[in-house]
Amino acid sequence: MQVRQKLVRACEGLGLNLLEISKFVQIDEHPDVACWGFDLEKKKHYIYINPRVLRLPVEQIQLILKHEILHYAGYRNLEYAKDFARANIAFDIVINKILTMAHEKEMKALCRKIYPPETRNNILVLARPDINACELKENKKLWQSIWNNPEIPSPASIYYQIASPIRVENNPFSVNDLVPAKILFRQNSDHTGDDRFGRFSSRVIDNVVREMAGNGFSATRFSAVFKQIFVNKKSFDCSSVEEFISKLESRQKLEETCVRIISALDNQSSCQLYPYELSRIGIIYIACGISDKVPIFWNKTPESRKNKLAIYIDTSPSMECYQEKEIFLIDRLKGYFPTKVHCFANDVKEISLDDFSNGNYEEGYSTSFDAVIEHLVDSKYDAGIIFTDGFSYVNLENENKFKQSRKRLFTVYFSDNGDVESELDKLCEQTMTINAD
Repeated sequence: MQVRQKLVRACEGLGLNLLEISKFVQIDEHPDVACWGFDLEKKKHYIYINPRVLRLPVEQIQLILKHEILHYAGYRNLEYAKDFARANIAFDIVINKILTMAHEKEMKALCRKIYPPETRNNILVLARPDINACELKENKKLWQSIWNNPEIPSPASIYYQIASPIRVENNPFSVNDLVPAKILFRQNSDHTGDDRFGRFSSRVIDNVVREMAGNGFSATRFSAVFKQIFVNKKSFDCSSVEEFISKLESRQKLEETCVRIISALDNQSSCQLYPYELSRIGIIYIACGISDKVPIFWNKTPESRKNKLAIYIDTSPSMECYQEKEIFLIDRLKGYFPTKVHCFANDVKEISLDDFSNGNYEEGYSTSFDAVIEHLVDSKYDAGIIFTDGFSYVNLENENKFKQSRKRLFTVYFSDNGDVESELDKLCEQTMTINAD
């Protein structure tokens, strides 16, 4: 792969297109590895990376870019800090900690490549997650407080724990002695002009947050990062991160609800001569070597035999605010089962998901669980799911009819204040409650 293609792929992973790359990333010999800076002549900010970096794998180039983006987006100013070199190292330590929490294996491999061996014996060892604490003679206690602690350290705390004055060579995130006068590396200019880099960093931070979420970086840790990051409001609006964290937690609850319903409805299995979609017992047969001796496999029920599912949505006014969550659940479930969607208030009416999404349905001002039970009992469906806030009842006649039908029922309650109970509970296989954000 050509080196230019590597840079393009790394930048594309951050949300940059081909035309934008040259506007924000410059190849330059002056940084040992990479550094953000301000070009005084062009009045523009850039990420400057050494051409040697392009020999690294794409994933490691991307981590270096993320390091510089986090620097620019917030980790560049420390109130009352007079020692610029010491503050810079404190920021490097915190940023490497954040990236390691999301990409531990990759960050350790990268640090082994970019930090020279002599950094084991100076303050830069604190920025290295790849070190074994047993090998350290100096800075051992501070290294352990940073890397053996699940919390993200404060840059200010690290700054005041590092001895001063400080001059450190071989920092990969710094520049050599031949710095051109026209570039301010890691320093803010009083005349920044049109800060396109600021707008770029805002958008890329959003992409980095979402990508890190897929690597097990929890919402709690996101909060810790962005409460400590000193972000210029013009560059990045922290409220968007808070909104994302809220959506992340809500989405997780919705996913858990879907998994519970799917697991309950999709747990039938059949004995077949070939592996199709193994059930739990099928996995046990293979793990124990039974399938090798007796050529049979326990598979989950094939698609043609899956439960036919009816979803009933309460359209009383109190349910209006939950529409987005309901659509999420329906979209997940219809991918697993033959599904029809119905709205109900006084009676039951079939509706398309598009019509429901667009609000093309009649609101009812009373809720009848009896109408739902009667509809499910008399239908071709194997199971029903009711979305409701729980304000209704079931008469004894319909209760007995449902029990005789041997059909399956699940209820998803939506609530503003904790768990919900209703007369549906005694008919349901499972009930779940989703609380408002």
